[in-house]
This record gives sequence, C-alpha cells and structure tokens, in this order.
Amino acid sequence: MPFAPLVDLDPQKLGIASSKLCEVFGVSSLRPHQTETGQNVLKGISTILDIPTGGGKTLAYWYPLFYYWAPGNTDKNSQKIILVVGPLTALMESQATSLNEKGVPAVAITSNSKNPEQLLQDVGDNKYRIVLLSPEMAITSKFHELVLSNKSFSDNIICQVVDEGHCITEWGNDDFRPEFSKLHLLLGRLPSGLPLIVGSATMPRDVIDDIVKKLRLRADCVRVSVSNAKPNIALSVRILQHPQDTFADLMTFFPRNFRVPEDFPQTLFYVDGRIEVEKIQDFLRHNCPEHVNNKIFEFYHRHISEKQKKIIQDRIENGTLRGVATTDALGMGMDFQRIMRVILWMLPRSFLSLVQKIGRCVRLADLLGEAVLYITSSAFMRYEIELEILKGDIADDADDEDAPEPPLDLVEGEQMDRDAAVDADDEANPKAAPKRKSKKAMSAMEARDRRFLLEYVVTTDCRRIPWNKFFGNDSKLALPYPAPPGARCCDNCTPDLFPVETIRLVGGSTLKPGRRRQGKASDEELISAVKETLRTTRNDIARREFPNQYIITAVRWHWAPRFGAEVVAVIQDLLLQHPDLEAEAREAERRDRAFLELQVLAEKDLRKKLVVIFDACHEAILNQTRPASKAGKPAEKICQIFMALPRKTAWPAYYQIIKYPMSIAKIKQFSHTKHVKSTTEYAMLWHILFQNAQEFNVEGSQIYNDALFLQGVLDKTLAEQAELHSVPGI
Repeated sequence: MPFAPLVDLDPQKLGIASSKLCEVFGVSSLRPHQTETGQNVLKGISTILDIPTGGGKTLAYWYPLFYYWAPGNTDKNSQKIILVVGPLTALMESQATSLNEKGVPAVAITSNSKNPEQLLQDVGDNKYRIVLLSPEMAITSKFHELVLSNKSFSDNIICQVVDEGHCITEWGNDDFRPEFSKLHLLLGRLPSGLPLIVGSATMPRDVIDDIVKKLRLRADCVRVSVSNAKPNIALSVRILQHPQDTFADLMTFFPRNFRVPEDFPQTLFYVDGRIEVEKIQDFLRHNCPEHVNNKIFEFYHRHISEKQKKIIQDRIENGTLRGVATTDALGMGMDFQRIMRVILWMLPRSFLSLVQKIGRCVRLADLLGEAVLYITSSAFMRYEIELEILKGDIADDADDEDAPEPPLDLVEGEQMDRDAAVDADDEANPKAAPKRKSKKAMSAMEARDRRFLLEYVVTTDCRRIPWNKFFGNDSKLALPYPAPPGARCCDNCTPDLFPVETIRLVGGSTLKPGRRRQGKASDEELISAVKETLRTTRNDIARREFPNQYIITAVRWHWAPRFGAEVVAVIQDLLLQHPDLEAEAREAERRDRAFLELQVLAEKDLRKKLVVIFDACHEAILNQTRPASKAGKPAEKICQIFMALPRKTAWPAYYQIIKYPMSIAKIKQFSHTKHVKSTTEYAMLWHILFQNAQEFNVEGSQIYNDALFLQGVLDKTLAEQAELHSVPGI
C-alpha cells in the first residue's frame, strides 16, 4: 500500500507535537530545522538533514511520530512507526534504552539481541513506535519476511531514517560494510512514496550527491543544512617535540596542580591503531600523580568486550573517566556532554574523520573546548609536497578556482622542465623498465577530501577556512548561537593564545607535572622535631660531659663555644630530613628557566650553523656540471632534472609508484624552516629524492647514475661541513 502524505497539516496537532517533544525530551523549544524536517516527512517529502553535532537530529527524526502519537496514547490509528538504520550497535542500544525510559516503546535489534527472530515478529506486529537496526539486518530476507511483509507494519510506517548518512559513502564499499551501499534495496521493499531522512553532521556537497545517487533518491529532494562550524572549539596543529613512540608530548595536557581527577579536563585521545591506544593509556596512568587514582585513564577499541564498552561509555557520561585513548570505535553519534578536549595523535584517514572527531568535543554551544592534532616534522614536509601536487592536479569546482598555481622552480633564471621525470631512453623502451607496484588511484571525492585535510594541516591562514570551504558553510543556515566569551579561533590567527609547553626528558623519563615529592612535614611537625632533637642532644651531652650531675640550671647557656657546633650539626641533619619544598621548588624553577634560556640560545646558534651547512650542500649540488659533448650538446647542470617535480598530467605513473615525491626546490624550501632540525633529517630529504630517481628509472640509465653521483657529492659535502662547523654528523 503506497504511503499517503498529508496535504494539509493541522496547526493544533503541530503545536501539540512540538510541546510533547519538548516535554518528553527536556528541551525548551524546537529549532527551525527540526520542525521543517519533521513537517517535510508528514507531507511525504524526503530530506537530507545536514546539521552539526549537538544540533538535535533525533528530535527531527521523532517529530512525525509525535504528530500522531504521544506516550500513553493507545488509539489504534495513532500507532505509527519510525524505522531507523544506523551504523553502531552501542549507539542504537543506548538510544532504545533512553527512549523506553521516556515512555516511547523502542527496540534495537542487534547482534547482542536475545531471540532476534521474536523481536522481528514483534516489530512486524507493530509493538514498537521506533525500531533501530543495522543495514546488514535491514536487507535480510528474514526482515523482509517477518517485518516488511506484515500488513500491520507496512500500514503504519511513516518514515525511514538513515542515521550517520555519511557512512553510505565512507563505509559502503567492498572492503567494509558493503550493505550501506545496498540500502536502496530496503527502500524498494518499503511502501512506495515513503519519505526518507538522511542525517549527518559531516556531509559536504559531493558526499550528499553520492548518497542521493546510491539511495536512488530524486535529485531535487529537500536539503536542510546548518553550518557545522565550531566557534567554541579552539583548533591547533602541533609538531612533535619528541619521538612519536615516547608519547612525551602528551605531558602538556597534565595540569600543573593536579590534585583531584576533576583537575584533568575530560579528554579523548584518538589514535589509529589498537596497540598505540593501549600504550597511551599506560603512559597516562604511569604519569598520573600518586595521590590521584590512575584508573581515571582507560583505553577503548573494537576488540574489547561489549560489557567493557558499556562500562566505559557510562563512566564517560558520569565523568569518572577523565581521559580515554581510543580508535574510531568510540564516539559516533554518542552524546557525551563532558568532553572538553579532543587530541588526534597523527593524521586521521580523511578530513571527514577529523571533523567527526573534533565534533565530539563540547556538545553544548556555551562551553569552550579544544582540538589538537599532532604530527611529526617529517610528515609535515611530506604533506606540503603532497598538497602542492594535489593542487596542481585537481580540477575542482568553481568554488576552488582561486587556488594558487604551483610555483615555478628556477636555476640561474631558467625555468626547469617539469616533464623530464624519466630518462628518454626508458620511455622509448618501456620493456626495459622493471615492474613496479602502483598505488591505488584516489577517486575525485577522495582526492578532494585529502586536499582539504592537508590544507588544514599546513596552512598558515585560519584553519577554519578549509573547514568552512569543504562543507560549504557560508551557504548554509548560520548557527543559532555566537561564539561564547573567551573563545579562541586557531593557532594561526592568535598564536599567543596557544602556548606550547616545552617538554624536557630527565633521566630517560618525562617530567611529571602535578607529581609532588613525598615526605613533606608541616611547620608544626618540623618545630616539634627540632625541640625533640635539642632535648635529646642536651641529654646526650649532659650524660657524656657531666655524668654525676643531675640538674642543669636554667641560666644563660655559656657552653656555646664548646658545644654550639655540635648542636648546629644535629639541627642541620634534621633539616635535611624535612626539606623546605617550596624553596626547593622555587630553586628548581629558577634552574629550569636558566636551562631553557641556554637551550634557546643553543638552538638559535645551531640553527644558524645548520642553514650555513645546508646552503653549502645545496651550492655543491648545483655546481656539478656535465661537460659539453663532442656531438655539440652544451654543458649542463647534472641536478637540472631533479630541480622540480614532474607534472602529474604528463607523468601520472610517477605518482602511482613514488610514495614520497621530492625535489631540490622543496629541499631548499624546507632547509630554511624549523622542521629540519639536524643534518640527519636534511640528509634524509636528499636520500628520498635520489632513491625516488633510482626506483622509477632503469638501473644504469643516465638519471639513475646521476642520482648515485649526486648522493655521493651530498654525503661528502655534508660530512665536511658538519665537521667544519662542529655540528654532530650524520
């Protein structure tokens, strides 16, 4: 039976629906995008709901139900159904529990469900107002048989919801959860004309277009979009100060006066791998002050039990967990109100993933939060090169036509040939080239996402520019609330508001902010100890010097010349057992300041020496020439072929084979930045360049041999210059 949309909406019933929703879910009023989406459904209009985290998607989902029904309503004709397909078991179970607690009959049918077949039968018999399940369950024959074929269900369903709709694009592939891309099969089995809501906080234009295509929706379906900008979250990118596997940089997140768990703002630490997640938990617990229970730090990934996942989620919600190291397994769609910081340990897989993770910070618009992305200096340099390649290769939408052209690299005023990426002889004889493993080519959507992700990392402008441009926020409805007082933008706009504490390693372990020395005595205890020591010393002296005298009169002590040194010595020994920690702390801070000042001076001196060394090496490479040939070919610089990267349109195979493209021009650029901190890192850039040439070109070819020769020149010059300037060698 086809779905019957409402032509005219009853104003009185609309008012009741809004007031009942607000009453049941504890909100003061509904937002315009919630009422618009809900009323679209009642009229039979499918809607793409693109709103930020914390924007209230679920109230928009439930609005059509409350037009007909409210808790306690037993009227047979009012028992309508909302069907929700979602990606995460834990989220759906949590939603079902919450709905039932509010008097809304709901069920989540998941892998944890007991007797799922009976639950499906109950759904088909219209015992639940809201039904939540996975796409894998939704397209099964059993769901079709027990639910979709049941007239009681098909007569009462009024809306199909796809929650976290970006998963259709992000996950729906042959490698991971392909059922997301097959949801059109479910829509084809539902009553014809049934309206659909696709909701997400991270749907740029190309993702929406992909969703519309995969679900086979009408291209003109309504799109309700609200800006997902996060003005209350401070954004920054930090370069690691210490090796990645030490996690020492995370010490900056420990408060200096760490007395109680609440002093540590609730924080999510996002990491790609399960092993690193567990290591970060160990690091946080190890560096937690002894007087604070280190069980306030935990790890979370998909391999832990469902019971443990539920415990962790509950402890995040009630605030007893202060820091959780986690993979992508935690967060999507979960309403954690207390998260104040999101830390991303190394680059996430996509820009969508980055924004989704940041969106889990401070769900309430009047709170201030912080999101920090950590990367290594070598990764930063690679990302700069990759971004330049992408900018030169992607023909993006009209919005992106203002992207700058890649710079031209010059040697002695002559433009270098970017097309000369392989030896001409190799091109003429392709059979001579060895077989190489190519990288999988990115789709246009993946390339666009990657471009904006890298731009967010390397930009020197506001980090919100690529964010807003990627999601088209300027063309969406504005957020209904301004940035709260005290909100910081990003580390590029106001660097002074984003100080980074220098972490110093001492004795092979990190300094531990908040950890206090043990054994401090109060002033009263110290005075009491001094008195007792003086009495004991007096008695010892009396017994030793005056064995036959039992009374010492209370006259002025005239034995100071004889016993004063002994008394002072015992008092000094006592004071060593009761140190003045405040004075010691002041002295330690003074030493630290002096050390840091010396360290800054030493780093500046080293930087000057390194620039001189790097420039000398660069000059040595440029000075290598190949003499004119007898055939009349003029002399040429051997390095000319390596000066710039080849154009991707001319040599696409190069970028499929070479993982980290590098050119002399980029090495020159990087060598004058703080990202190259040693001769070792500088040599690494050159070695990448020469290894790329050897990997892409046939052994024995001119370019291959030139790479070997120039590498020898570089290594020799670098060693000589390092010794000349007393800088540690390679």
